[in-house]
Amino acid sequence: MAKQVSRRERRLETWSALLMSIATVATAWCAYQSAEWGGEQSFQLGESHRAGREASLNAALASQRRSLDAALFMEWIGAIATDNGPLETFYLERFRPGMRSAVDAWLETDPENNPDAPPHPFILPEYSVAQDSLSAAAEEESAERWDLAREYDQRADRYVLLTVVFASVLFFAGISEKFEEDQVRIGVLIMGTLLFTGAFGMMLSYPVWL
Repeated sequence: MAKQVSRRERRLETWSALLMSIATVATAWCAYQSAEWGGEQSFQLGESHRAGREASLNAALASQRRSLDAALFMEWIGAIATDNGPLETFYLERFRPGMRSAVDAWLETDPENNPDAPPHPFILPEYSVAQDSLSAAAEEESAERWDLAREYDQRADRYVLLTVVFASVLFFAGISEKFEEDQVRIGVLIMGTLLFTGAFGMMLSYPVWL
């Protein structure tokens, strides 16, 4: 009878040691994954801010370009109104390509004689400012980076939670050695094992940063 009890104790000790060893490795792995995803989250957040600043800069430059285009256009119209050919040519030659294309398309509508002609070239599709597309692209990148940062932050948080769960498994496995009654030890180990099984299954379903 004593031999049977001793064998059971050894089995319980083996069970506890095995559970603690695997839970320890799992805890370290989850801590590593949490740190890696947290670092990538910080990187993506920084890239989002960089793209946001780039979008704001290009939006400001686009606004300045449009203001300059409008000023040159008004001066050009003034030269036409005063029949100042050299000044008209002077301003016309200084239009940006995106502005010049719009002005040429606007002139083709014969605005002097056509009442249905556009009031100005700035509403035509030929009018373009390169910084507008750059600003839009930077804003899109900023939003994508921000979404990635949030996703990576959630992944890091999930691994932190698993770290806490595996630490609880270590607690159950360690405290089981303090009980003399086999039934109590078995019950505590079963609780720890069930907790470990659920946490380990969740860990396997999470993305891994390599």
